[in-house]
Amino acid sequence: MVIEKKQGQRRKMNKKRYIGLFMCFIGLIIMAAIVFAEPIPENKFCFGIEYLMPQPGGFNDIINVYSEIGAVWSKFNGPGTGWNDIEPTPPVKGRHTYSWDKVDEIVLTAQRAGFKRLIVVLKSNSRWGVGNIKPSGPLERLSASRGTVSALPDSEQNLKHYQDYVFNFVERYDGDGRGDLPGLLYPILDYEIETEAQHGVYWHGTADDYVILLKTAYEAVKKAGPRARVILSGFAFFDIFDEGSRNEEEIARLIDELSSRYPRGDIRHKFGEKFRAQLDFNARILKEKDYFDAVEFHLLSYYKSIPGIVAWIRGQMAKNGYEKPIWMGDAGAVIVPCSDKRGFLSSRSTYTIFSKAPYENGDALFEILRAVQDKHGLRYQEVRSWFEAEQARILVKSLVLAMGEGIEGGNWWTWKDVPQLLKSNGTGRSWALCGLIDDDNQSKRPVFHSYKLLIQKLGAFSSVEKLVIRPDINAYKFIVKGKPVYVAWHDSGIAQSPGQSKSIRVGLPLIIGKETALLTPIITSRSQTVFQEDMNISRDIVLTETPVFIE
Repeated sequence: MVIEKKQGQRRKMNKKRYIGLFMCFIGLIIMAAIVFAEPIPENKFCFGIEYLMPQPGGFNDIINVYSEIGAVWSKFNGPGTGWNDIEPTPPVKGRHTYSWDKVDEIVLTAQRAGFKRLIVVLKSNSRWGVGNIKPSGPLERLSASRGTVSALPDSEQNLKHYQDYVFNFVERYDGDGRGDLPGLLYPILDYEIETEAQHGVYWHGTADDYVILLKTAYEAVKKAGPRARVILSGFAFFDIFDEGSRNEEEIARLIDELSSRYPRGDIRHKFGEKFRAQLDFNARILKEKDYFDAVEFHLLSYYKSIPGIVAWIRGQMAKNGYEKPIWMGDAGAVIVPCSDKRGFLSSRSTYTIFSKAPYENGDALFEILRAVQDKHGLRYQEVRSWFEAEQARILVKSLVLAMGEGIEGGNWWTWKDVPQLLKSNGTGRSWALCGLIDDDNQSKRPVFHSYKLLIQKLGAFSSVEKLVIRPDINAYKFIVKGKPVYVAWHDSGIAQSPGQSKSIRVGLPLIIGKETALLTPIITSRSQTVFQEDMNISRDIVLTETPVFIE
């Protein structure tokens, strides 16, 4: 009897213990939820800056300066995220050894600075898992030498190891309370599978190879984090849409004309079939609608190409019976002024392939900026001031156009200049001078302030409408917290170089239906330290190539 009584007491104690442990477990789950319960404002458009990677002079200082802009998105495509970075050696007896230190450090630094939403590019670039890659061109060889070329794993076993890498990457940063990075502030839920796979510089394989990798990655991402999204490899279109949207017949004609348009020895002479193959690659992978959640394109050309690029992507989606969100990346990368003689591909070729160069004297301007001295009858300081103003103008125009096209968001390039790229004979020169701050990590360029102004004015918009006023006026009406905010600028059809500014006078009622308004020009000069708002009481305003906010 005594024994039975003691056993009963023991059972009650065990029951209480189990209940206590269960409640502790529930408490941990609730605490994990509370950690990520802070709401992240959901804007209609996501503003970002890329890429997250170690920077000269200290990444911590740079990203804290950038937190002032108000952008909360960024993209991670630097050292640390690829399969080779995370798992440099093959598993031993089925046990993986992963190296997370670089990613951990940059993720935490970015999140502490206010970058709450991160996109990560996952790459199948393992030196032991994909076999030997034989690059065919100079850019491919350069990429291969840096270990950034990806390919389909060379065996079923290695494909499984790749899938394990993807699963464990997402599991570490998805914020679900299982195996998360200690100190993680916000979940990382967006994963892009490779980048610009279509042209062969970063991906060695066919579209069908990519689809196999995509399906493998998709399964791993969704298993680790059901809320996580898969983004299709970023698309590049060169300048095919710089002069507007083009249908399939027009694209085919432009491709066919390249061999007769450019002489033998010019790299563009044989580029047509390569570009056709790239479009076919993109069209092929867009058919796999069940294995991705969003699509990204890279703005590697003039900002006016945005509507045409978006139309092409949406057209491919429509053919396959679906619609998904679209992102813009690498925006701002080609704002170095180039003409028909020099710029995009190599010293022997050009920024322009299919379209007319946006800047008539682009070669001279580029040479002055590169040499940092007076040339061609132009003063360096004048060209530099014009360039910084143009950088601010193009950022605002690009993002306004992107919002007008209804895409989900865009990441702007880049934190700081990359001057070593000026010595390149290839694509890199167009990316050299795109920093938003100076080398001192403190001095902010006009484009920095204009980005901040744009987010302040339009970040909370709920709808946008393109206004049709006249061909030489671009105007958009945004509804922000229930009130209209307009953005307008004059477009003469030709990009304005130093000293070429053109303007028109237009009646204010033609744009907003009222005779008075609050005008806020974007910042285009270093001498401007605050946004200048002026009440306009006349019926007319003067529009130039510099966008102005009208309220």
